Amino acid sequence: MSGRRRSDEGFTLVELLISSALVSVVVIVIGGVLVSSMRADETVRTVTASTTDGQLVVNVIEGGVRNSTAVSVSTAADGVSRFAVARVTTPGGAECVAWFYDASLDTIYSRTSPSAITTPSPGSVGTGWTPLSGGIVPDVDSAGAEYPVFAAEGARGLALRYAVETGSGPSSLFITTITGRAPETNVSPQCFP
Repeated sequence: MSGRRRSDEGFTLVELLISSALVSVVVIVIGGVLVSSMRADETVRTVTASTTDGQLVVNVIEGGVRNSTAVSVSTAADGVSRFAVARVTTPGGAECVAWFYDASLDTIYSRTSPSAITTPSPGSVGTGWTPLSGGIVPDVDSAGAEYPVFAAEGARGLALRYAVETGSGPSSLFITTITGRAPETNVSPQCFP
């Protein structure tokens, strides 16, 4: 009986294998798209977090330097960590604001005081310092040499150049120069020891 097939005979083994293979390919493609989109989402979240942290540091430092009458930058005892101090005018008078990049902890700290602020020891910043962000590393040139995180730009400017690393994704690079705009004065406090 080699006549026509009846409609209730079902699938042949070959038809079943072909349809199973096609379904498997579709499931693998959809799974790959889902995994890829999840990885892309994680990368976006990581970059967004590092960019937010780095921008916070820029905003805090910019707020101090813009209102400063003088800025000084020095290198800490380890030769890598950087210390920046600004004499800042406020409605209540003048005060000293300092920022410290601790290379051993990859962190930038901030401190405000009515008197001069001394450079802390790298790796053991005291309780008076507020951490602004961790994961801070110096930017490097094509030869691998590190740029300083803080650098003086004249008597009233501060250059920032650093990257915020996340550990699992790409880092965010920040390069900016901030100049003091407050009227120049030599009023107390003397912020530069």
